[in-house]
Amino acid sequence: MDTVLGFASLFVAFVAALVLIPRIIRMAMDRGWVDRPDGERKLHDQPTPALGGLAIAAGAVIGFVVLYAGWALFGHPASGPAVLHPTFWVGMLVVVGVGVYDDLYDVSPKAKFLVQLAAAYLLLHGGYRLDLSTLPLFEALDPYQRALYEIPLTLLWVVGVINAVNLIDGLDGLAGGLAVIGLMTLGAIFGLNGHWDVTLLILPLIGAILGFLWHNFNPASIFMGDTGSLLLGYVLAAYSLQAEVAVEPALTLLVPAVVLGVPIMDTTLSILRRLASGRSVFAPDHDHLHHRLRARFSVRTAVYILYVAAGLLGLAAAVMSQLPLGAGLLLFGSVVVMGASGLWSLGYRLWGVKDALTPDVVEETFTVDLEHTGARSVPPTPRPMRPSTMSFDRAPIVREIESVPHDLAA
Repeated sequence: MDTVLGFASLFVAFVAALVLIPRIIRMAMDRGWVDRPDGERKLHDQPTPALGGLAIAAGAVIGFVVLYAGWALFGHPASGPAVLHPTFWVGMLVVVGVGVYDDLYDVSPKAKFLVQLAAAYLLLHGGYRLDLSTLPLFEALDPYQRALYEIPLTLLWVVGVINAVNLIDGLDGLAGGLAVIGLMTLGAIFGLNGHWDVTLLILPLIGAILGFLWHNFNPASIFMGDTGSLLLGYVLAAYSLQAEVAVEPALTLLVPAVVLGVPIMDTTLSILRRLASGRSVFAPDHDHLHHRLRARFSVRTAVYILYVAAGLLGLAAAVMSQLPLGAGLLLFGSVVVMGASGLWSLGYRLWGVKDALTPDVVEETFTVDLEHTGARSVPPTPRPMRPSTMSFDRAPIVREIESVPHDLAA
């Protein structure tokens, strides 16, 4: 019965999001609530609704209602009832509310950061925190001393994951697909370790995101917007903080990091790149992982590549959760080496200064299947990078183009 209830909640959440999105598209187009290209951060071709996150939130809540109603009628799972603390729901409401306001009117990066910090504090208050008590350097400390480390690290983790998902949201279907892979991995880790109740609580979220992806996959008719990216980052951070109950204690910090390896890696590189060039960490640029891949592949192929990378990382994380400390660390080291090799193949370097690619190289490496994507390609003008102790090769960057939105409810 537990399995039936879980997949029923997934299906209901999927259908709810699927049905809501055409209505959101129509409402947004009628009222002018669209994401307009600006030539800098927003490089799609036509004004496109960006309130898809509302459908994800609504679909997930409807799925949760089905799940909890089923438990009330037929009994809780054998492992006991899974409970999401009230502060989880309050924090979710906060990030969705701010996301909607940002999609409609814009919110400054600093204001969004403060809101993310507040949401992280709500999770912390509800018992979602990194537990360092089993780590060698911290196990001898009393709870109050450990809290001096656990509290800031938890806040940093939540804010970092939220921003990582926000930054990776640059291609049709990318952030949503990576979130599904991350949630599936966390669900598998909980299930493999006997916490099926928590696994069931992940299914409504997966269903709602899949319903959104039906409309968001290339060519997208709607974007998730900050409403969606803030929400997905928030729930991924919250669920990953619970992973400590399902892994070798000494691997508590590493397993969630591997699960979310793609967005975390992209965010880390973005921060280092901007600091190295003397820019604000909030400044937009076009040198993310998906930009590098778009310089060589179509939108769909670039997204598929990152899906595969996330899937392999998820598999590694699930295996790590079943291993003792030594074997887990060995696997983690292998993941780091393979990740570094992948970054090297995309042209990232952590030392020296490389000149920008010359126009003829840009012309040669800029290959896009226009018939497949329906996109209009606009290669950028290469520019040299400011010398510094850390630099990154400038691969040719492609303007990300979305097709004209179509009314799916017609």
